[in-house]
Amino acid sequence: MRILIALLVVCVASAAFWASLDHRLDAPDWQGQFKGLSYTPSHLYTEADHDDHLTDAMIRRDLEQLSTVTKRVRTYTVGVGYGSHGMDRVPYIAKEFGMKVSLGIWLGDNMQKNAAEVARAIDVVKDNPTTIDRVFVGNEAIDVRFELTPEQVAGYISQVKQGINNKKIEVGTAENWNFWEEDRAKDLAKDSDFIGVHVLPYWNGVSSDQALNFLADHFEKIQKKYPNKHIVIGETGWPSEGRVKRGSVPSAAMEADYLRHFANFAAVHNYDYYIMESFDQPWKGASGQEGAVGAFWGIFDAEGAPKFNFTGPLTSFSQWPTFAVSAAAGTFVLGAVVLAFLPALALEGYLLVAGMVALVISGALFIADASSLRYVDSHAIGGALLIVPAGLFTALLLITETSEWALSLWRRRRVALPSAPLAVQPRVSIHVPTHNEPPLMVIQTLNALSRLDYENYEVIVLDNNTADDRDWKPVEAHCATLGPRFRFYHFDKMKGFKAGALNKALELTDPTAEHIAVIDSDYQVFPHWLKTVIPAFADPAVAIVQAPQDYRDAHESLFKTFCYAEYTGFFRIGMVERNEHNAIIQHGTMCVVRRSAMDAVGGWAEWCITEDTELGLRLFEAGYIALYTPETMGRGLMPDTYAAFKGQRYRWVYGAMQILKRHAGSIFGGKAKLTLAQRYHFVAGWLPWFADGFALVFGAMSLIWTALMVIAPKYFDVPLTALSSVGLALFTVKSVKTIWLHRAKVGTGFAGSIAAAVTGLALAYTVGKGVLLGLFTSSSPFLRTPKCEDSAPWTQILKISAMETFMLTGTALAIAATVVKTHLEDPADLVWVAALAVMAVPYASAVLVAMGSTIKLGRRPVLEPDLAPVPVYAKVNADIAG
Repeated sequence: MRILIALLVVCVASAAFWASLDHRLDAPDWQGQFKGLSYTPSHLYTEADHDDHLTDAMIRRDLEQLSTVTKRVRTYTVGVGYGSHGMDRVPYIAKEFGMKVSLGIWLGDNMQKNAAEVARAIDVVKDNPTTIDRVFVGNEAIDVRFELTPEQVAGYISQVKQGINNKKIEVGTAENWNFWEEDRAKDLAKDSDFIGVHVLPYWNGVSSDQALNFLADHFEKIQKKYPNKHIVIGETGWPSEGRVKRGSVPSAAMEADYLRHFANFAAVHNYDYYIMESFDQPWKGASGQEGAVGAFWGIFDAEGAPKFNFTGPLTSFSQWPTFAVSAAAGTFVLGAVVLAFLPALALEGYLLVAGMVALVISGALFIADASSLRYVDSHAIGGALLIVPAGLFTALLLITETSEWALSLWRRRRVALPSAPLAVQPRVSIHVPTHNEPPLMVIQTLNALSRLDYENYEVIVLDNNTADDRDWKPVEAHCATLGPRFRFYHFDKMKGFKAGALNKALELTDPTAEHIAVIDSDYQVFPHWLKTVIPAFADPAVAIVQAPQDYRDAHESLFKTFCYAEYTGFFRIGMVERNEHNAIIQHGTMCVVRRSAMDAVGGWAEWCITEDTELGLRLFEAGYIALYTPETMGRGLMPDTYAAFKGQRYRWVYGAMQILKRHAGSIFGGKAKLTLAQRYHFVAGWLPWFADGFALVFGAMSLIWTALMVIAPKYFDVPLTALSSVGLALFTVKSVKTIWLHRAKVGTGFAGSIAAAVTGLALAYTVGKGVLLGLFTSSSPFLRTPKCEDSAPWTQILKISAMETFMLTGTALAIAATVVKTHLEDPADLVWVAALAVMAVPYASAVLVAMGSTIKLGRRPVLEPDLAPVPVYAKVNADIAG
């Protein structure tokens, strides 16, 4: 019932949201004919179509249709010098329908092509003196394309006038309104029979309700400036799709609204005008001319179908019922599937997850609507091949993150670790692998093991490949003082990383040992550890009992305080939730494994640098159970430097990718005994790391894209708002989730939750690098995490975070370039800047943490005094002191 209530509430809210986007537009009907339409033939989808594929039949079909709404068309070229071959045929065919033609001559910076255009135009005018009423010599060649000077255009006007020698035909040119308001236009105006003014309020970011005032104001200014000239509105109109520019919102409804108002207004004021334009021109969008919006200025679409009505009611978003139904239906279906897989939650949890599903569905609808799939070409299809997988991945990540959020806060029942007292203590072999470790640190680890409140255990200390015997001889000597249950071994040239050492320890283990425990060399266990976890093995299906990693040096420095906050979240939130589904991550230290189960699956994997997690997955594949207790039963040491911290995380990520590649068949199919929940949790646990990998690639591509926007703005524009918003949504959800859950479940307070978020973000580049290299390489060496090191000096900050600093600088420059280039006129520009800023946050966090890691705050002793005196050789103390 709670699931149904949550779905119904969210579906109704989603439908209401889409309905709220629609409102009535107070647009008057228009039932007359337009004074003129600019004309380029329909069915032109590519530049090749535009340049080479025009026929008399295409033009005849179009003009027959246009003759029902206007008796005059304006062309832009005769198609001799600059493509559009065949446009010179328009006047010859227009006379069949009794239409007038305002002939266009295209001028550019190629004088030879200009001469050919002018010569052919003069011949066309002479052949059609009663059909052609006006000649536009050039179009925006001066002040938009900057290819000619006013003097040059004036010369071409004089040449055309002389060539046609017909006083009844006006000869002039067309430029944007701002050019004609400048003093430099006066001489050109003297040579022109009319002033061709382009007023397209969309390009000036004017809202539709102010567009007519904008047009009338500039028309009046130009009329006053040239009182003796015929002022002609050469272009005006509104796009039906494309980018928002400040207050200008392109849509079919806004186009209809503007044109209805303009046509009535122009009739009252007796304007001479041409509507921009007759048919949509997909080739403009495909070629990069005017951006994507260039394809959508027609009153008819590219196939000749009307895009809107000029009479009847008009609303801003008449398609809202389709979107509302789609959003509600999609939310209900997908939400039902997702919620059905969740265990029993409080209503708040179901509402949170269902709300995220609704956000994902509505986001997908926004992207589909904004992608302008009306005229699909190969480039759009290629882009979709990239966008669709990225969108699906983001949706999956948002839903999995929200599900973990809801489960952590509102799960109704929790699994508890069995705690029945032991009748007999089974033998436990505790393995402590070491390599180049500080002797005193290892000795104190062994001292803590000697105080275990458990009788039947042994400790095997296996030192591998430590070259300096001063690092392992004191440990060997100390083991001898702790009694026969402590055995020390040293081996040189051992292979197989840490797993190789652990496998060797298995060979040396007492055959009667039923359980194998692993303790890292820096961990000081609590006396009750084994007595607490061993009872859980009463169930023969249990192969692993895992206690959390915890640390005793969190207050040693601000850097370690931040690291502690980041570490703790996984063990207090993620592992607790995984335990509910028998899907925990085995993480080596503080872990006890049933010996027979380990033997059954083949021991530690020496090909993997995260041998602990890999063993845990193999045990799951074999059908065993793993249990987790959130109770701290031992504490170790964190990395002392940011470089070591990054190296440790890189190893974890790279190893995870090794595991994914090796076990992909078992996780995504195969005959393994993995449950659906186990498969889900392993994949969902890696998704945030994959997100960092994608973010790294996307960040690099974003810098390249922004550079191309600056270099070639004709072909590259800011990404769609809906697409840029994806990264913002993901960043927002993850940040809010981290802060909320840390405060609620970890108890670190607001400052601790911020510290956890910043520290996690500081690892984003390292994680992304680990994902990419882990997927495409297989030979990364085992990276030991050094302990008891001195902090790095401040002079090493740039070295520690070199790539993050580079990316931060590049992203900052990209933000500045976007602001300067776009002036943030389009909301998409602002969203892109926000998206770049979000991309910069992890890099800035890395630099901040790197700086913090060099600050010493009154260093406390890391190696805490033992709870009870244990003999330690003088040589050890001498070595440490030295």
